[in-house]
Amino acid sequence: MSLTDVPANTDALDAMLADPEIRQSLAVIVANAPTLAALASMGTGLLQRGPEVMDNINEGIQQLRTSEGDGTAAQIRPAIEALAKLAPVAETLATRTETIQGLLDSAILRPEIVQVVGTLGEAALEADLRTRGKQVEVGSIFALNRVLKEPEVQETVAFLVEFARVFGKHQRQG
Repeated sequence: MSLTDVPANTDALDAMLADPEIRQSLAVIVANAPTLAALASMGTGLLQRGPEVMDNINEGIQQLRTSEGDGTAAQIRPAIEALAKLAPVAETLATRTETIQGLLDSAILRPEIVQVVGTLGEAALEADLRTRGKQVEVGSIFALNRVLKEPEVQETVAFLVEFARVFGKHQRQG
């Protein structure tokens, strides 16, 4: 068959090539031809290795199912379950990475500070349990003066006064 034998009925093709949008799309395809060829080659390779990949996945699952005795599955399952519980908040956390990084880099997570905050929380909870829903009277100014002499109250007042001094100093320094 020679070129003269090819049908000359290419009106539909001519009409498509006349469209600027199609011409632009063809230009993009031609410009990316090496990348498209590489992707096609990788896709073909993946499809050819599909059974092997699936066999490897199945083998991994079988190992997890049969590894109950050695503790591997017992360690992996809770981790996967924990990740599944985190999935709904992952998007929110991702949008706040700067805030989270700031918190992680701040002094608030130093072990000493966490311990102080924990002690404050425990004391607040115990005080709440002792006083919530009860009619509590502190008494007169003289009774309050006696309470201020108790060693625990003295320590707490000293802590509060020193905290006020240090916090005020930090506030002034900015």
